[in-house]
Amino acid sequence: MKLLTSFSRSISIITLSVLGLTACGSDDDNDNTSITPPLVEISEAEIRVIHAGSDAPLVDVLANGSSFVDDVDYAMSSGLTTVPSGNYAVAVDAQLPDGTTTTVLTADLDAEADVEYTAVALGNVADNSLMLKLIANPEQEIADNYARVQVLHASPAVGLVDIYVTEPGADISMMQPTLSANYMDASPQLEIPAADYQIRITASGDKGVVYDSGSVPLADEGDYFISAIPNTGSGMSPVALLVALPEGQLLLNDKSSGSDIRVVHAVADAPAVDVFLDGSTTAAVTNLMFKGIAGYVNIPEGEHTATVAANVDNNIIVIDKAPFELALGDSYSILAVGSLTDNDIEPWIIMESPRKVATEAKLTVSHAAYSAPNVDIYLTASDDIANATPALSDVPFKASSGSLSVAGGDYVVSVTVAGTKNVAIGPLAISLDSGGIYGVAAVDTDTSGVFDVILLDDFVSTE
Repeated sequence: MKLLTSFSRSISIITLSVLGLTACGSDDDNDNTSITPPLVEISEAEIRVIHAGSDAPLVDVLANGSSFVDDVDYAMSSGLTTVPSGNYAVAVDAQLPDGTTTTVLTADLDAEADVEYTAVALGNVADNSLMLKLIANPEQEIADNYARVQVLHASPAVGLVDIYVTEPGADISMMQPTLSANYMDASPQLEIPAADYQIRITASGDKGVVYDSGSVPLADEGDYFISAIPNTGSGMSPVALLVALPEGQLLLNDKSSGSDIRVVHAVADAPAVDVFLDGSTTAAVTNLMFKGIAGYVNIPEGEHTATVAANVDNNIIVIDKAPFELALGDSYSILAVGSLTDNDIEPWIIMESPRKVATEAKLTVSHAAYSAPNVDIYLTASDDIANATPALSDVPFKASSGSLSVAGGDYVVSVTVAGTKNVAIGPLAISLDSGGIYGVAAVDTDTSGVFDVILLDDFVSTE
């Protein structure tokens, strides 16, 4: 048997030396008494925090006014932390894009000894339904050759569901579900033999599978707290499974989630193109012109190749079977960058972050201008950058900012040659809305001037 976590430990808190006591009336009688130190039992509990609020920002968690865990993002678990039992005032502080925080959730927790507590932030910021769900379980042993599983329905847009936990490939058409759950329902802790399993979710009373984990190993004496959370990645499933472990977590996407990709034509001196995947003779994208954006399509995760040919004559190939690899559940932009004149065109893959956050705009800025040197990028309230500090400095060709958290509002984007105030792109007036996703790619131009931009996602110029 294995004890997952010891909550009660006995320690010695005092050591007394042998005292030489001189008896009254006698100089020779010494009574040396050895005193055994008392043992004090330390009373402890364990707490973890899970972020399952799909439109909430990074959060910090405080206990009695002190930091408990910082920088918890969506689909993350803090892992189990041992704390003295007692009363805790728990606060969840949202990180705002201006660097400040605001308290969005509070709860009082009376943490009892030998109990494991899981606090799950779930619901939505946008409709004020964000809340803390608290699940308490007594500390228990897990039998040899068994795993322990507990399931929480943490997806507010999904109603009553049936959950099947079976051996891989089992036919569920005549089976009763392992359990049924509505939003915010938590199952009991279930002990099942350690083995490979398949987890499938259907609407209540229906056998049409809306989530399929594929084969998943549950380890001997493994302890799994599984939350069905909103799917903010690729694929059609409404949920993904967040598996919280005693230390850390893993995310199980539906096995058919694939990867979402879009193609962006960022080569100013190249004609309209067709894009072929994996050697197919049928184009996945056709007649994509400079600054054109092909909307997201879903393809299987894994290794692929891309071939880009002129639309007018597919025998004119500018990118020939360039390899790339995609991860399950992720989204990507594939930009064709470079110069046809220099016979130097290649694909550039950027991972995108499609999850919308109610308290901020998300902005990605990418340097796709082949002929441009390193640049500084300014995001300011006006077009005056004389005393401004760049939001991004010394950005080289084929570098991307990643997803930046920005307060909603009106801004001006200016791109200068690195280390100077000489504006090469812009000033470009833009509006960003909280909850929006925005992308800007700096490119060469095929018209006038030197450089241009491609606006992506929800980006809308106010010009």
